[in-house]
Amino acid sequence: MKNLKKIILYGFDFLYLLKKNLEKAIFKKPSFCLRVLIYHDVKSKSQIELFKNQILSLRKEYDFISPNEFEQLIRSKVKPNKKTILLTFDDGFKSNKKLAEQVLNELNIKALFFIISDFISLSKNSNEYNKIINNIYPNGPNKEELSKPMDMEDIKFLISTGHQIGCHTRSHKKLSNLTCPNDLESEIISSKIKLEEYLNINIKHFAFPFGTYESINKNSLKIISQNYKHIHSGLRGNNKNTSELIYRDAVNPEMKIIRLKSFLSGNADFFYKRKFNILKSYIN
Repeated sequence: MKNLKKIILYGFDFLYLLKKNLEKAIFKKPSFCLRVLIYHDVKSKSQIELFKNQILSLRKEYDFISPNEFEQLIRSKVKPNKKTILLTFDDGFKSNKKLAEQVLNELNIKALFFIISDFISLSKNSNEYNKIINNIYPNGPNKEELSKPMDMEDIKFLISTGHQIGCHTRSHKKLSNLTCPNDLESEIISSKIKLEEYLNINIKHFAFPFGTYESINKNSLKIISQNYKHIHSGLRGNNKNTSELIYRDAVNPEMKIIRLKSFLSGNADFFYKRKFNILKSYIN
Protein backbone atom coordinates (compact mmCIF):
# COMPACT_ATOMS: atom_id res chain seq x y z
CA MET A 1 0.00 0.00 0.00
CA LYS A 2 2.85 2.39 0.86
CA ASN A 3 4.60 1.64 -2.42
CA LEU A 4 1.38 2.24 -4.34
CA LYS A 5 0.94 5.59 -2.61
CA LYS A 6 4.51 6.58 -3.53
CA ILE A 7 3.92 5.63 -7.16
CA ILE A 8 0.73 7.74 -7.26
CA LEU A 9 2.49 10.74 -5.71
CA TYR A 10 5.40 10.54 -8.13
CA GLY A 11 2.84 10.28 -10.91
CA PHE A 12 1.27 13.52 -9.68
CA ASP A 13 4.70 15.19 -9.77
CA PHE A 14 5.28 14.01 -13.34
CA LEU A 15 1.84 15.25 -14.44
CA TYR A 16 2.55 18.65 -12.89
CA LEU A 17 5.84 19.02 -14.77
CA LEU A 18 4.22 17.85 -18.01
CA LYS A 19 1.32 20.28 -17.67
CA LYS A 20 3.65 23.13 -16.71
CA ASN A 21 5.83 22.61 -19.78
CA LEU A 22 2.78 22.41 -22.05
CA GLU A 23 1.42 25.67 -20.66
CA LYS A 24 4.77 27.36 -21.34
CA ALA A 25 4.89 25.96 -24.85
CA ILE A 26 1.46 27.29 -25.82
CA PHE A 27 1.73 30.50 -23.74
CA LYS A 28 -1.42 29.58 -21.83
CA LYS A 29 -2.63 32.28 -19.45
CA PRO A 30 -3.59 31.18 -15.93
CA SER A 31 -7.26 30.74 -15.14
CA PHE A 32 -8.73 31.63 -11.75
CA CYS A 33 -7.48 29.41 -8.96
CA LEU A 34 -8.03 29.84 -5.22
CA ARG A 35 -6.20 27.40 -2.97
CA VAL A 36 -6.03 27.48 0.83
CA LEU A 37 -3.02 25.97 2.60
CA ILE A 38 -3.04 24.49 6.13
CA TYR A 39 0.07 24.52 8.29
CA HIS A 40 0.31 23.47 11.92
CA ASP A 41 3.16 23.67 14.43
CA VAL A 42 6.37 24.85 12.71
CA LYS A 43 8.68 23.73 15.46
CA SER A 44 12.27 24.72 14.66
CA LYS A 45 14.41 27.41 13.06
CA SER A 46 15.22 25.04 10.19
CA GLN A 47 11.51 24.46 9.57
CA ILE A 48 10.85 28.20 9.56
CA GLU A 49 13.57 28.57 6.92
CA LEU A 50 12.05 25.74 4.85
CA PHE A 51 8.65 27.41 5.18
CA LYS A 52 10.06 30.72 3.95
CA ASN A 53 11.64 29.02 0.94
CA GLN A 54 8.30 27.39 0.09
CA ILE A 55 6.51 30.73 0.22
CA LEU A 56 9.14 32.48 -1.89
CA SER A 57 8.93 29.73 -4.50
CA LEU A 58 5.10 29.79 -4.59
CA ARG A 59 5.18 33.57 -4.88
CA LYS A 60 6.62 33.24 -8.38
CA GLU A 61 3.34 31.68 -9.58
CA TYR A 62 0.68 32.67 -7.04
CA ASP A 63 -0.64 35.84 -5.44
CA PHE A 64 -0.95 35.54 -1.66
CA ILE A 65 -4.21 37.11 -0.53
CA SER A 66 -5.43 38.25 2.89
CA PRO A 67 -8.46 36.72 4.65
CA ASN A 68 -10.46 39.85 3.75
CA GLU A 69 -9.48 39.52 0.07
CA PHE A 70 -10.38 35.83 0.24
CA GLU A 71 -13.88 36.67 1.48
CA GLN A 72 -14.34 39.20 -1.32
CA LEU A 73 -13.13 36.76 -3.99
CA ILE A 74 -15.41 33.87 -3.06
CA ARG A 75 -18.42 36.22 -2.98
CA SER A 76 -17.58 37.83 -6.30
CA LYS A 77 -19.32 36.59 -9.46
CA VAL A 78 -16.44 37.83 -11.61
CA LYS A 79 -13.21 35.96 -10.92
CA PRO A 80 -9.80 37.34 -11.97
CA ASN A 81 -7.57 35.29 -14.25
CA LYS A 82 -4.88 34.63 -11.67
CA LYS A 83 -3.72 31.99 -9.23
CA THR A 84 -4.19 32.87 -5.57
CA ILE A 85 -3.39 31.37 -2.16
CA LEU A 86 -4.67 31.99 1.35
CA LEU A 87 -2.44 30.79 4.20
CA THR A 88 -4.03 29.24 7.29
CA PHE A 89 -2.57 27.81 10.50
CA ASP A 90 -4.39 25.40 12.79
CA ASP A 91 -4.29 24.83 16.58
CA GLY A 92 -2.62 27.95 17.97
CA PHE A 93 0.95 26.93 18.75
CA LYS A 94 3.38 29.68 19.74
CA SER A 95 5.57 28.84 16.77
CA ASN A 96 2.86 30.38 14.56
CA LYS A 97 3.41 33.77 16.18
CA LYS A 98 7.18 33.48 15.61
CA LEU A 99 6.57 32.50 12.01
CA ALA A 100 4.29 35.50 11.48
CA GLU A 101 6.86 37.77 13.08
CA GLN A 102 9.88 36.43 11.21
CA VAL A 103 8.42 35.55 7.78
CA LEU A 104 4.86 36.67 7.07
CA ASN A 105 5.12 40.22 8.32
CA GLU A 106 8.44 40.67 6.54
CA LEU A 107 6.83 39.53 3.25
CA ASN A 108 3.60 41.46 3.92
CA ILE A 109 1.48 38.31 3.78
CA LYS A 110 -1.65 38.17 5.95
CA ALA A 111 -2.89 34.79 7.19
CA LEU A 112 -5.80 33.20 9.04
CA PHE A 113 -5.00 31.52 12.38
CA PHE A 114 -7.45 28.95 13.77
CA ILE A 115 -7.28 28.88 17.56
CA ILE A 116 -8.35 26.17 20.02
CA SER A 117 -9.88 28.41 22.68
CA ASP A 118 -9.11 26.26 25.78
CA PHE A 119 -5.52 25.73 24.56
CA ILE A 120 -4.53 29.38 24.99
CA SER A 121 -1.80 30.05 27.60
CA LEU A 122 -1.68 26.47 28.92
CA SER A 123 1.50 25.26 30.59
CA LYS A 124 3.16 22.27 28.92
CA ASN A 125 3.19 20.55 32.31
CA SER A 126 -0.54 20.90 32.94
CA ASN A 127 -3.16 18.16 32.68
CA GLU A 128 -5.28 20.43 30.48
CA TYR A 129 -2.40 20.77 28.00
CA ASN A 130 -1.92 17.00 27.87
CA LYS A 131 -5.63 16.40 27.26
CA ILE A 132 -5.76 18.77 24.30
CA ILE A 133 -2.46 17.54 22.86
CA ASN A 134 -3.82 14.00 22.99
CA ASN A 135 -6.89 15.26 21.10
CA ILE A 136 -4.71 16.92 18.47
CA TYR A 137 -2.32 13.96 18.16
CA PRO A 138 -4.28 10.79 19.05
CA ASN A 139 -1.34 8.58 18.03
CA GLY A 140 0.92 10.13 20.66
CA PRO A 141 3.43 12.79 19.53
CA ASN A 142 6.82 13.55 21.03
CA LYS A 143 5.56 16.31 23.31
CA GLU A 144 9.07 17.63 23.93
CA GLU A 145 9.27 18.66 20.27
CA LEU A 146 6.02 20.64 20.31
CA SER A 147 5.76 24.39 20.80
CA LYS A 148 3.77 25.66 23.73
CA PRO A 149 0.42 27.35 23.03
CA MET A 150 0.10 31.03 22.20
CA ASP A 151 -1.11 33.33 24.94
CA MET A 152 -3.58 36.18 24.50
CA GLU A 153 -0.81 38.72 23.88
CA ASP A 154 0.52 36.58 21.02
CA ILE A 155 -2.92 36.42 19.43
CA LYS A 156 -3.44 40.17 19.91
CA PHE A 157 -0.09 40.71 18.18
CA LEU A 158 -1.33 38.72 15.17
CA ILE A 159 -4.49 40.82 15.00
CA SER A 160 -2.57 44.10 15.39
CA THR A 161 -0.31 43.19 12.45
CA GLY A 162 -3.21 42.50 10.08
CA HIS A 163 -3.83 38.79 10.48
CA GLN A 164 -7.24 37.28 11.22
CA ILE A 165 -8.41 34.78 13.85
CA GLY A 166 -10.72 31.83 13.29
CA CYS A 167 -12.13 29.22 15.66
CA HIS A 168 -10.90 25.61 15.92
CA THR A 169 -13.23 24.37 18.72
CA ARG A 170 -12.66 24.42 22.48
CA SER A 171 -10.46 21.33 22.80
CA HIS A 172 -9.98 19.76 19.33
CA LYS A 173 -12.40 16.88 19.86
CA LYS A 174 -13.49 14.96 16.76
CA LEU A 175 -16.95 16.40 16.19
CA SER A 176 -18.33 13.30 14.48
CA ASN A 177 -17.80 11.42 17.77
CA LEU A 178 -19.99 13.82 19.76
CA THR A 179 -23.62 12.75 19.95
CA CYS A 180 -24.84 15.09 22.67
CA PRO A 181 -26.05 18.49 21.33
CA ASN A 182 -24.66 20.25 24.41
CA ASP A 183 -21.19 18.84 23.73
CA LEU A 184 -21.33 19.98 20.11
CA GLU A 185 -22.49 23.45 21.07
CA SER A 186 -19.76 23.69 23.69
CA GLU A 187 -17.04 22.86 21.15
CA ILE A 188 -18.47 24.95 18.32
CA ILE A 189 -20.25 27.90 19.91
CA SER A 190 -18.72 28.41 23.39
CA SER A 191 -15.25 28.58 21.85
CA LYS A 192 -16.41 31.36 19.52
CA ILE A 193 -17.97 33.33 22.38
CA LYS A 194 -14.79 33.06 24.47
CA LEU A 195 -12.50 34.24 21.70
CA GLU A 196 -14.77 37.09 20.64
CA GLU A 197 -15.13 38.38 24.21
CA TYR A 198 -11.43 38.15 25.05
CA LEU A 199 -10.24 39.63 21.77
CA ASN A 200 -13.14 42.01 21.00
CA ILE A 201 -13.49 40.71 17.45
CA ASN A 202 -16.09 39.06 15.23
CA ILE A 203 -15.15 35.52 14.16
CA LYS A 204 -16.47 34.37 10.78
CA HIS A 205 -14.24 31.37 10.04
CA PHE A 206 -14.31 27.88 11.59
CA ALA A 207 -11.98 24.95 10.87
CA PHE A 208 -13.21 21.59 12.11
CA PRO A 209 -10.58 19.35 13.76
CA PHE A 210 -8.74 16.86 11.51
CA GLY A 211 -10.58 18.22 8.45
CA THR A 212 -11.46 14.82 7.03
CA TYR A 213 -14.79 13.56 5.72
CA GLU A 214 -14.95 11.10 8.63
CA SER A 215 -14.28 13.75 11.30
CA ILE A 216 -17.47 15.74 10.66
CA ASN A 217 -21.17 14.92 10.23
CA LYS A 218 -24.49 16.47 9.35
CA ASN A 219 -25.43 17.55 12.89
CA SER A 220 -22.15 19.31 13.58
CA LEU A 221 -22.08 20.98 10.15
CA LYS A 222 -25.57 22.37 10.71
CA ILE A 223 -24.52 23.99 14.00
CA ILE A 224 -21.33 25.37 12.45
CA SER A 225 -23.17 26.84 9.45
CA GLN A 226 -25.62 28.61 11.77
CA ASN A 227 -22.77 30.36 13.62
CA TYR A 228 -20.03 30.96 11.04
CA LYS A 229 -19.88 32.22 7.46
CA HIS A 230 -17.02 29.97 6.32
CA ILE A 231 -16.31 26.34 7.25
CA HIS A 232 -12.77 25.15 6.48
CA SER A 233 -12.17 21.48 5.77
CA GLY A 234 -8.99 19.52 5.13
CA LEU A 235 -10.13 18.23 1.73
CA ARG A 236 -7.94 19.27 -1.19
CA GLY A 237 -9.46 21.38 -3.94
CA ASN A 238 -9.84 24.64 -5.81
CA ASN A 239 -12.27 27.14 -4.25
CA LYS A 240 -13.32 28.72 -7.54
CA ASN A 241 -17.00 27.76 -7.01
CA THR A 242 -17.28 27.60 -3.22
CA SER A 243 -18.45 30.05 -0.60
CA GLU A 244 -19.41 28.45 2.73
CA LEU A 245 -17.58 25.10 2.79
CA ILE A 246 -13.90 25.59 1.94
CA TYR A 247 -11.33 23.25 0.43
CA ARG A 248 -7.87 23.31 2.05
CA ASP A 249 -4.56 21.65 1.20
CA ALA A 250 -2.56 20.25 4.13
CA VAL A 251 1.15 20.95 3.83
CA ASN A 252 4.27 21.01 5.98
CA PRO A 253 7.62 22.79 5.61
CA GLU A 254 9.41 19.53 4.69
CA MET A 255 7.21 18.92 1.65
CA LYS A 256 9.18 19.23 -1.56
CA ILE A 257 8.10 22.21 -3.63
CA ILE A 258 7.36 20.09 -6.70
CA ARG A 259 4.98 17.92 -4.62
CA LEU A 260 3.30 21.00 -3.17
CA LYS A 261 2.86 22.57 -6.61
CA SER A 262 1.57 19.26 -7.92
CA PHE A 263 -1.19 19.28 -5.29
CA LEU A 264 -1.98 22.93 -5.98
CA SER A 265 -2.31 22.22 -9.69
CA GLY A 266 -5.23 19.94 -8.83
CA ASN A 267 -3.75 16.52 -9.49
CA ALA A 268 -5.26 15.00 -6.33
CA ASP A 269 -8.54 16.95 -6.29
CA PHE A 270 -10.51 14.09 -7.83
CA PHE A 271 -10.10 11.98 -4.70
CA TYR A 272 -11.85 14.58 -2.52
CA LYS A 273 -14.57 16.07 -4.71
CA ARG A 274 -17.31 13.48 -4.06
CA LYS A 275 -16.91 13.61 -0.27
CA PHE A 276 -16.75 17.41 -0.36
CA ASN A 277 -20.03 17.57 -2.29
CA ILE A 278 -21.72 15.27 0.23
CA LEU A 279 -20.64 17.54 3.10
CA LYS A 280 -21.72 20.56 1.11
CA SER A 281 -25.20 19.07 0.68
CA TYR A 282 -25.62 18.91 4.47
CA ILE A 283 -25.57 22.70 4.76
CA ASN A 284 -27.47 23.69 1.61
